[in-house]
Amino acid sequence: MGVAYLFSTGYLGAEYAVRGNYLRQCGFLLFGTFLGCAAFRMIPGSGLWRIVVFAGYCVSLLLLALVLLAGKSIGGARRWLVLGPFLFQPAEFARVFTILAGALLLDGKFLPRRWEFLFGTGCYLLPMTLILLEPSYGNAASLTIPLAVMLGLRYFPKWLWIATVLVAVCGVLALSFAIHHLRLLDETGTPVESLETGWGAGVFHGYHLRRLRSFLSAEGGWNEQQSVMAVAGGGLTGKGYLNGTMKNLGFLPRTVAPTDFIFAVVAEEGGLLFGVLPLLLLYWLLFLLLTHWAARAQDRFCLNLLAGGSALYFTHVVVNVGMTIRLLPVIGLPLPLLSYGGSFTVSVLLLLAMMASADYHRAEQPSRIPRSRSSESAWALGRLLRVKLRM
Repeated sequence: MGVAYLFSTGYLGAEYAVRGNYLRQCGFLLFGTFLGCAAFRMIPGSGLWRIVVFAGYCVSLLLLALVLLAGKSIGGARRWLVLGPFLFQPAEFARVFTILAGALLLDGKFLPRRWEFLFGTGCYLLPMTLILLEPSYGNAASLTIPLAVMLGLRYFPKWLWIATVLVAVCGVLALSFAIHHLRLLDETGTPVESLETGWGAGVFHGYHLRRLRSFLSAEGGWNEQQSVMAVAGGGLTGKGYLNGTMKNLGFLPRTVAPTDFIFAVVAEEGGLLFGVLPLLLLYWLLFLLLTHWAARAQDRFCLNLLAGGSALYFTHVVVNVGMTIRLLPVIGLPLPLLSYGGSFTVSVLLLLAMMASADYHRAEQPSRIPRSRSSESAWALGRLLRVKLRM
């Protein structure tokens, strides 16, 4: 489905040549599948696995530092290394190995309990800091969700889980009303403009402020306007494959249609019935499968890995769809297995293969999940999910 819609983003008509993004994406998929097959053969938690994980984590940190020194700057951000004809983004692989290393450090066996929280949290904060310096706020922020999930599974009792969920729901509702009020109050984006001379001047860059200004304004920026019009124009059944007018006529720019706004192309050409719902159903089935694997995990490391990886890609789907329809600001998180991008596609397949390996080799690992009071909620969650899935 991803390759088909990438072909569509490069198609303008029978008389024009099709852009080769879809062919390069096929190469990325094949290379990612090759790496994933190699990773799948390793037994999670074994000596070889730990060597690969921590070696990959250290190399990722070195590459992130190298990006800050000699990386290619595009649009005001220095995030890429040039490898011949390709651009390599180390932050994508750094997120994968950070989740793997964090899962090991918070498994209850690798470190003494008094050092576990310190090293487990520091394992996340170090790459997040380097990614923030690029700057890539979206990639850095996306790591906070897996970290919160792992820490919650390790330390939160049941009542704290319930309180956290209630606070999060109330926070989302309050933020939604605040954004709606700001859009009605000031269509010129004055609340964001005030950041240019305040504390935000040292935190946000120019393109960050432009994105915030367009998000808080009633009309939105050009890309957001065209994205919403494309989604609305698809209607119930869509305009047909290769017939998306917003993309074909160039209103939805060809630079962002294959990446951050590919969901708008799917919605316009496939509509709600043949584009949006099938795509969201596929993602729902993927998350259901990953949750099922997490529910029957025999080791806390595997539970951390499956929960953290699921949280990362669930965040990607929610944020990307939200920014396509202007529920969230544009922060550059692509759709897994659908958006164009070599580093992101290969890293997604690599992490999914390692998550599949954690479930496939579970019979080779004895159950070592401690049932202390602090972990009762995690164990009960797994049992509940297992019962529901069987039903």
